[in-house]
Amino acid sequence: MHKEFRENYEEKLRLVVNSLIEDLEQKYKAMLAEHSAKGRLRSGDTIKRTMDFITDLNRIIYKETITHLSVLNLEFSNGLESTIQSIAQHSHLSYKKEALTYLENATTVGGKPQLYERMLPEVEATMSTHAAEFQNSLNAAVMQLKRNREMSTVIKALWATEATIAMVSLFTAGMWFKDPSGNYEPIIVGLGFVFTLIAIGIKIGAKKET
Repeated sequence: MHKEFRENYEEKLRLVVNSLIEDLEQKYKAMLAEHSAKGRLRSGDTIKRTMDFITDLNRIIYKETITHLSVLNLEFSNGLESTIQSIAQHSHLSYKKEALTYLENATTVGGKPQLYERMLPEVEATMSTHAAEFQNSLNAAVMQLKRNREMSTVIKALWATEATIAMVSLFTAGMWFKDPSGNYEPIIVGLGFVFTLIAIGIKIGAKKET
């Protein structure tokens, strides 16, 4: 991945993480206000809802990573998948570091600070599931980019072959014009048949790329 694309990717996910943390803070404060008004502030639901906020927003990081791959319209390269994976992982860790402070705070507010260490593995397990789903989606997207590149190479080769056949056909037609008695007709017909097949191949390949 070119440097400017990587920098754009990193900045995009940095902004996403910042937005998610702001969203988490708003959701958390609103939940505390609601539970306080209902006398449920020290209930286990305060901790559970905080965990749900954290994991739900975590999934968005990976979703935005896949979406931005399409936005940038990147072409396949050998290190593309590992580079995007690295950027996404860094963004996830940045989000996780900030988000877990809300879980720790929720256990304290809920009057059960000892539950932080017990609930942490559950949150991390959900995050690991998100990461695995993301890796599968990323792999599929990169494979499609690779397929598109290979198809483009084939189409370029077909175009070059078609141009060559057209030139040969014109040359043969010129020879036939100069020597009408020559047996050039089967050659021209054969070249025309091949020319048609190549044209069909180009159309099919173009449709598969779209």
